[in-house]
Amino acid sequence: MRKVILNLQQLFLLCSSIILIAAVPSFLAGDDGIEFSLLRYGESVAGTLKNLLNPDSLTLYIHSQNMILEPMPVNLSYEFVNEIYEIPLFPEVWDIVIYTLFLLLISFAAVIILAVMLGWCAELLPPSYKRAALRISEFLEALPDLFFVFCIQLAVVWIYKKTGFLAANPFTSSREPSILLPVITLSIVPAIYLFRLQLVLSQTEIEKDYITFARSKGLSNSHIVFHHLIKNTISELSIHLPFIMLLLFSQMIILEYLFNLNGIIQILLSEQPAATRAVLLMLIAFPLFAAVKGIKLFIKKERISNAA
Repeated sequence: MRKVILNLQQLFLLCSSIILIAAVPSFLAGDDGIEFSLLRYGESVAGTLKNLLNPDSLTLYIHSQNMILEPMPVNLSYEFVNEIYEIPLFPEVWDIVIYTLFLLLISFAAVIILAVMLGWCAELLPPSYKRAALRISEFLEALPDLFFVFCIQLAVVWIYKKTGFLAANPFTSSREPSILLPVITLSIVPAIYLFRLQLVLSQTEIEKDYITFARSKGLSNSHIVFHHLIKNTISELSIHLPFIMLLLFSQMIILEYLFNLNGIIQILLSEQPAATRAVLLMLIAFPLFAAVKGIKLFIKKERISNAA
């Protein structure tokens, strides 16, 4: 019961933070530029809460650019006019939210699986190779996200030009969304971070007495790594899962632009009502919050059952 209350408190704080953050533009924006106003900010927060109680009133601004042809007999010329259409938020936004959540959750699972598998393989290597793997992971972690995005996209295009085989769709089109490459690109940097962290934790764990005792009993290195070392380091890694999820979400800002993804970040960064931003953030944050809590609970139960 205590855990349930704690999770509900965290969920309430998350919801409150989202509402307060979504209303920040009203605190800064004025009629003649940046103008701080706590009154306007409070009104925006109150309006957001009111709209959340009535989801049917939520709207989405659609930004479009229309071409206008100058009337004759003026010289033939074109003029592009930006227009904003207001439509109901639901059900228009469901496909976008589901697509974004799918990419984030699949990437999150891929990060955990890839980091654990690489960590398990690295622990079976000689110490010199483990140190080399740690240095390589530190170097790769320092590279920017754009480096991996361009390398993957160029590799797919190069393979297609040489063989005629399109391994994956490098860009999202109106007919076919890009899934595989965004998932791979999203997973690389967090997986490297988690892998390096696991190597560091393993070095500390190896020096503990229970590892020495297990070796004195004649247990093989693979048995010690799989049944003791990896399981204990995974419980330590679970502390960093919220940061991994935040890292994945922050990378979506770049990937939506480079892969032309029809995701939720573009909507959040465009001109939208505060209540719309708040609802969209909640629709993304709540499933991610549940995923992190679920994995932590699973790891904790597995550790308790193994200890018993």
